[in-house]
Amino acid sequence: MRVSAKTPIFAQKISKFSISLTMEEQILNNEALAYLDEAMFTSSLIKKKDRKKGETSWDNVYPRRKSETEKMAALLEKAEEVVEDSNDEEYRERYDRLKEIVEWSKKRHRTWMWSLILGALLGAGIFYYYHNDQKKDIARAKADREQVEQWKEDKVQQTTWKACPSEHAKDAYTLRLSTAQKYKTYKLIDLKHSAENSEKTSKEWLQRADTAKLQENKEKYLHNAEVNKEHAQNYRAKFDSINAMNFAQIHAMAKEDLSGYVERQVSWGKTLQGYMIYLLILIPLYIITGYPHGYTITRHTRRTGCLNIFRKVGFAIASFCFGAGLAMSLLPDYQVKTYYSNGSTSTHTEGNSLNFVIIALKIGLMIVGAFIFCFVASTVMTIETISGLYNNFNWSGWLRKVKPAKQEAGE
Repeated sequence: MRVSAKTPIFAQKISKFSISLTMEEQILNNEALAYLDEAMFTSSLIKKKDRKKGETSWDNVYPRRKSETEKMAALLEKAEEVVEDSNDEEYRERYDRLKEIVEWSKKRHRTWMWSLILGALLGAGIFYYYHNDQKKDIARAKADREQVEQWKEDKVQQTTWKACPSEHAKDAYTLRLSTAQKYKTYKLIDLKHSAENSEKTSKEWLQRADTAKLQENKEKYLHNAEVNKEHAQNYRAKFDSINAMNFAQIHAMAKEDLSGYVERQVSWGKTLQGYMIYLLILIPLYIITGYPHGYTITRHTRRTGCLNIFRKVGFAIASFCFGAGLAMSLLPDYQVKTYYSNGSTSTHTEGNSLNFVIIALKIGLMIVGAFIFCFVASTVMTIETISGLYNNFNWSGWLRKVKPAKQEAGE
């Protein structure tokens, strides 16, 4: 709905109601209506072309800043001071509507949502679970490092490239830390496997280059072949270097490797804990900052609209994944009917051989749904909280008060 200015300040038009008024009363009413028209065009949302026309939609009348709200309120007060007939239909209708807009703009409104808080709580719970689980990995990493530190000095044998296997034995990973020799062998097998894979990949790129029709593709394939060839050479050089190491060198390398692994596990544990703490702190901040003034809501209508779309789409995907996981039957067994030679029959159930696949898919979908739900909730809450901290509090005024206090204290 579009509204227009019908007062002398914009259209120089006198209301028919003026017939029943004295000239002085008509002048006062026109002056009051002029203040209302000016108040109606206070918002910076109104475009220049609308100002020239003297009409706009009510959605654009809402102020976007505190100063605009205060200016609109002051103009309404002036209109009330000079109006002669406050019951005039044209005046009263417009005044009441503008007064309603001013009051809404001044007031704080709750914008935080329980669904987002639930998502953050779920996310904090997930991080708490994985943080506790990570403690086990840290303990295992430290135990592995301790095992390496307790190695007793022993002679370490060398091998040849040809004699070294390309694949690990079944229990190689478990036993690699038992002695320096096994650790060395494990590293050498890894390097030979990587070198052979890089060499194989290099040959594949060369074959593609031979059949390439475009010169641009041929050059790209040759470049990739050369890169992989260099990788193979580097792996071979590192193989020879480790193969020549004695016990002390292998021991030092293993301790360094295990110490680095412990540090990475500890760092990941701190990261999980940090995310958990972040979400727990975010929740109260989100609630505290979730009471913006009406003019702040008007100013960020576009951003709020984008976040709402992001939230709705994200929650829809999360609900689909989680719901699909719940809807899947946990153990969909088959009904089997058996016929016997004497004519009798019996019915029993047999498990589906794909049950483990279905269970894995079910759990996977539910986990994906939960993570999407938490991610969307935490993202929206973070953006809203940062915006709320910036827009909903008078930081500049607070800083102006703090600065003189510090100066008086001699700081």
